Amino acid sequence: MKKISRISMLLCIVSLLQMLCVPVFATETTQPEAVLPTLPEYTTGELGAVTVSSGCRTLDAQVPLGGSTPILKTAKAAFIYEVNSNTVVYAYNPDMTLSPGALAKLVTAIVAIENGNLEEEVTVNSLSYKTLPGSAVRVNAGLKEGEKMTLWDMLHCMIMTWANDASVTIAESVAGSQEKFVQMMNQWVKDAGCSSTMFTNVHGISSVEAKSTARDMARIYHKACRNSKFKELLATTAYEIAPTNKTEKARKLQANNYLMEEYILNRYNYEGVTTGFAPYGENYGGHLVCTAETKGMSFVIVLLGAERTFASNGWQPTYYGNYEEAWDLLDFAFDGYKLCRLLHDGQTMYQFSVANGENQVVAQSTTAMDAVLPATARMKNLLYKYTIKDGGLTAPITKGQPIATLQIWYSNSCIAETELYAMSDVHAISEKHVNMGGDSGSGLGLTKILSFIGIVSLVIFVPFCIYLGVNYVRRSVSRNKRRRRRQSRRRSR
Repeated sequence: MKKISRISMLLCIVSLLQMLCVPVFATETTQPEAVLPTLPEYTTGELGAVTVSSGCRTLDAQVPLGGSTPILKTAKAAFIYEVNSNTVVYAYNPDMTLSPGALAKLVTAIVAIENGNLEEEVTVNSLSYKTLPGSAVRVNAGLKEGEKMTLWDMLHCMIMTWANDASVTIAESVAGSQEKFVQMMNQWVKDAGCSSTMFTNVHGISSVEAKSTARDMARIYHKACRNSKFKELLATTAYEIAPTNKTEKARKLQANNYLMEEYILNRYNYEGVTTGFAPYGENYGGHLVCTAETKGMSFVIVLLGAERTFASNGWQPTYYGNYEEAWDLLDFAFDGYKLCRLLHDGQTMYQFSVANGENQVVAQSTTAMDAVLPATARMKNLLYKYTIKDGGLTAPITKGQPIATLQIWYSNSCIAETELYAMSDVHAISEKHVNMGGDSGSGLGLTKILSFIGIVSLVIFVPFCIYLGVNYVRRSVSRNKRRRRRQSRRRSR
C-alpha cells in the first residue's frame, strides 16, 4: 500500500511540474494572426497615396465612391465632392476639358474680393463694355457711363444677373485693365492646383480658347467658398442697390440661380442648397455649381454642358437641363449616402506579433476619421488591410511608436488610410528569461516534452485514482463487515 501511495504522489508531482512549466515558455510561442481579407496589392508609397490612386479621398481621387456610370440625361460632365470627409462621391468625365463659359465670373469675383476694396466706389467706363461681343452686350446690368457704385454692389450685379458690363468694370477697377486681371485669374487657378483650366477674358463670353474641367471647377469653387465674402455673395438671392449718381431709383436684383431663388421659378428650389451659380450659353450649354448641406455632409456639386430645349417660340425653355439634372445629382448625394465615423482617437485596431518580445503589441489609431458611405452600407462591409512597418516588428518597441499602416476599403475604393501606433511598450526577452529554457528551440522542445509527460501522466493518473477510490471503498466495506462479525461473536459468548 505504501508503494502505491508513493507512485500516486510521483504522478501528482509530474503533473504539477507540467502545469507550471508550460506557462514559463508560453511567451516563446507565436499566436496565429487573424485571417485578413484578400485585397489587391498596391504600392503604398507615401501615406495616403492609395486613397488617391485607388480610392476616393481628396479632389484628385481616381476611384469615386459612387462610381462613374452616367446618371444624367444630357450633361457632358459631373462631379460630387463631400467636403467634411474629403471624399469624391461621384464623377462623370471629371477631367474632360470643356468651355467654362460664364463660370469665369466666379474667378473674377474671388480675385476681385481678395485684391480689391469692397467699399470703394468704382466708375463705369462705357468704352470698355461697348467693345464686348454682341451676345455679351445683351446680358448686362444697365450700367451707365460714369456711374459710380461700390465694388461690392458691382459684384452682385455680375453674379446675380450675369452682367458682363459689371465684369469688365470690376476687372479694370481692380487691375487697371482686363488683360492684367485675366493674368491674375489664371495665376489664382494655378495656385489652387488646377492643371486643366485657363481663362482668356473676365466674363467667359465667346472665349474659344478658355477651358476647364468638372474636377477643376469643384476645386475652384471649394477654395473660393472658404472666403466668407465670396460665400455670402453666392448665397444671396435678393439684393438692392441704392440709387447712384446716374439713377433715381434703387436697383432690385433677383438671383438667376433657381435652386435657391423662390420668386421667379420656384419649382426648382431645392432645400439644403446654400450657394450656387447656374449660367447658360448657346455655345457651351447649361453649367451649374453649388454647395449643399444635409445630415452632417457638405457637398460641392458641379455639372457642365447640360442641353436645353425650347418651345416653338424659340425662347421659352421646356427643359433647362442644368436645373433638372442638378436635382438628380442632389438626390443621388442626399438620399444615397451618409457620414460615418470610421476611426476614433485612441481606438484599438489590431494585435501584432513582435520578434524577441515579451508579448505582442496592440496597435491603435491616434486620430478620428470620418467617411461618406452608401446609406445601405454597414461596418461589416468594410475591409481592413494592415501593413507592418519594415516588414516585421522586433523588440524593444516604445509606446507611441508607429508600427503599421491601415487601409480601409469599401467595394473597390480605398476610403481611408492612416498610421497606427503602439499602445504600450514591448520589452525584449531578458537573458535570464532565455537561460531558463536554453535557446528558443530547446525551450520549445522542453515544453513539448513536459506537455507529453503531463498528458501521459493524466491518462495514467486519473484511472489510477479511480481504482484507488473504488478499492478504498471496497476495503472499507470488508473491514466493516469483519468488525460486525467479531462484535457478533463476542456477544454470543
